[in-house]
Amino acid sequence: MTDPSRNIWGTDYKIPWNDPDFSRRMLNEHLSQQHDLASRRTEWIDRQVAWIHARLLAAQPSRVLDLGCGPGLYSHRLARLGHACCGIDFGPASINYARRHSPEGSVCDFILGDIRRVGFGGPYELAMVLYGELNAFSPAEASAILSRARASLSPQGLLIVEVQSADAVEAIGRGEPTEQEFQSGLFSDRPHRCRTENQWLPDHQAAVQTFIVTETRDSQARVFRSTTQAWPDDSLVGLLTAAGFATPSRCEAWPRNTDMLSLWTASTR
Repeated sequence: MTDPSRNIWGTDYKIPWNDPDFSRRMLNEHLSQQHDLASRRTEWIDRQVAWIHARLLAAQPSRVLDLGCGPGLYSHRLARLGHACCGIDFGPASINYARRHSPEGSVCDFILGDIRRVGFGGPYELAMVLYGELNAFSPAEASAILSRARASLSPQGLLIVEVQSADAVEAIGRGEPTEQEFQSGLFSDRPHRCRTENQWLPDHQAAVQTFIVTETRDSQARVFRSTTQAWPDDSLVGLLTAAGFATPSRCEAWPRNTDMLSLWTASTR
């Protein structure tokens, strides 16, 4: 395996989720009720939205920014409860789905764009970065995203960010290589083989997964890489504080079905 540590956050550190074919296949994973690999299953999204509505928004109509919104599964539910939502994602199939399924009569806007670059608008009472989305960016990119989220919030605004635990990220990087055959899947509509190789880079506190995808029909191989940044608690507190947030803290009351993710809250005050 080539050594990705020489350019860990290079141009190919992320699977191209904005590619139309990848995006179309990824949407199927978001909507699947067989697993929680892309989005949580409906029962858990329902629980979490109810918690956000009651505990964070006091059941009062609020403006919500959903960064990395996917197909709008959280924004749709919050909009039905009377909140005005803006979701941003760079997967075209997910955004098309989100727009098509916006609740009738709701205030629900979906923007196709990269949250590293697109404007957030505002002001909002709540900004959300859920399901480990922040771990998918370099420290510099994560810092910039959080700073702009802070600027988009009202003076009494709140951020919630759900991160993969540092132990979970390290476990990814230290995982044994695997090889599987698929008739179709995330990487191809046709029969193919996928070999996954993993590395843990302690100096970077990051895990790198390399996917070598070989088409069965013609043995053509393609290589993709996914880099995941670990955020130990002290590092995450420092990141949030540097972005201008106050009182960052882990929220133990957050409904969840795995210990691999935890929710943190931070305020603008």
